[in-house]
Amino acid sequence: MKVITWNCNMAFRKKYEQILPYDPDLLIVPECEHPDKFNNKFYDNVLWIGDNRNKGLAVFSFNDFEITTHESYCNNYKYVLPVKVTDNEAINLVAIWSQNNKEDPRRRYIGEIWQSLNYYKDMFKSPTIIAGDFNWNVIWDKENPNYPLNGTLTDVINLLKQFEIFSMYHTFTNVKFGIEGEPTLYFRKNRKTPYHIDYIFAPVDIINSGKSFSIGKYEDWISLSDHMPLIAELE
Repeated sequence: MKVITWNCNMAFRKKYEQILPYDPDLLIVPECEHPDKFNNKFYDNVLWIGDNRNKGLAVFSFNDFEITTHESYCNNYKYVLPVKVTDNEAINLVAIWSQNNKEDPRRRYIGEIWQSLNYYKDMFKSPTIIAGDFNWNVIWDKENPNYPLNGTLTDVINLLKQFEIFSMYHTFTNVKFGIEGEPTLYFRKNRKTPYHIDYIFAPVDIINSGKSFSIGKYEDWISLSDHMPLIAELE
């Protein structure tokens, strides 16, 4: 099974042909327009959530993988989408596109992820992959007394650790959070402002059976998006 997450920086209908050669089974695409805007059906199935038809969160399936919205879905967490995935075996997927929250600053970015993953944590008793654009790195975890968060990325990491769910990049590379050498975002497409803010978390058994994990290179993707794709190939 191959899982790819890529914030496409909008207009995915003009860009999907660049990601398809990587042969995803599951493809998580933040900033994706509503599927009605596509001219052709290049996928088996798609789930989409969003308030703006030009910019939402999509999960695509390919190669006969079936996806349905998990029965626990709560639209209070607008851009965190729990998904049931069925092939020979059933697993769960939580797709994420973290955003600012001006109405409730405690829920901005990682604060929303922390709150939503606590809500969905019963899912983690079954094999669950969590992937997408977190818009956060542990270097920003330090509490701002004027704008406290519900939870930090460190809190999220510790929560998932209880269920033996870990970041694939950090497990494969043995690199600590906060000192990642491979960016997933070049802010405003500037090579001088790199950050690692996109992740794929998976159960330890799935990670141990993984074949490969890679992050797209600046030269290959910057003309399409400020984010690089994360590509995980699993047994």
